[in-house]
Amino acid sequence: MSGIKKWPLLAVVLLGLGLLLSACGEEAAEDPPGALPATRLNLADCTKAGASLTAPANLPTATPNPNAGVRVDLPPGTRLYLSNPLVYAFALPEGWEVKEGQSQGNIKGDLFIIKKTPTSGAFVTVLSDKVADNIDSKTFFDQKYKEATASQKITYEQQTPRNVSGVPAYVLAYNTETSQPFAYPTQSLQMLFVAGGRGWNITFTASPTYAAQYCPYFARMLDSWTLTGLVTN
Repeated sequence: MSGIKKWPLLAVVLLGLGLLLSACGEEAAEDPPGALPATRLNLADCTKAGASLTAPANLPTATPNPNAGVRVDLPPGTRLYLSNPLVYAFALPEGWEVKEGQSQGNIKGDLFIIKKTPTSGAFVTVLSDKVADNIDSKTFFDQKYKEATASQKITYEQQTPRNVSGVPAYVLAYNTETSQPFAYPTQSLQMLFVAGGRGWNITFTASPTYAAQYCPYFARMLDSWTLTGLVTN
């Protein structure tokens, strides 16, 4: 297992605390978070729903930037997002707020704010760190899952792996009661995989009010996610 740096499976929550506290933009009016259900989000169901999403009539159809050096299929109502300094791109839905280039030690991260009020919200966090050349997605996942289940009192549901950028991504779903950094219960879907010599942790987290509503958009984001190779550090 050498070559995998030890950062908790829920590092996204810890990093998200700092990101959320510094997030730009005004919070919307308070919206009840909703009751935390006994079930967890299902990525396969979200993916099916994401395939049928349509954009509002007043949004233009976006086109890829030919100068970006990457090709991403952009559904209506999205634009090309190129991460800096990370090495990925995806179709970003219009209206998502971006806080990019955040870091916590060796871990780099980007935060995407879908909704944010004092009592509810929906967010996507992308974390990345270098791994050794001999580390694959399964090894990476096994180590992170072992660390998490040894230290976190959370029930994780392993779901069917899915493809992200041409590699298998291992899927965990979990619910959390009210705790920092969120003052409300949340539902989460987490992808763990290795691509481009980096370990990736892509997580969707939302209050129950927004979880099912925005999970299909997260799934569609995963469909378009790709490595750019523009930056290697």
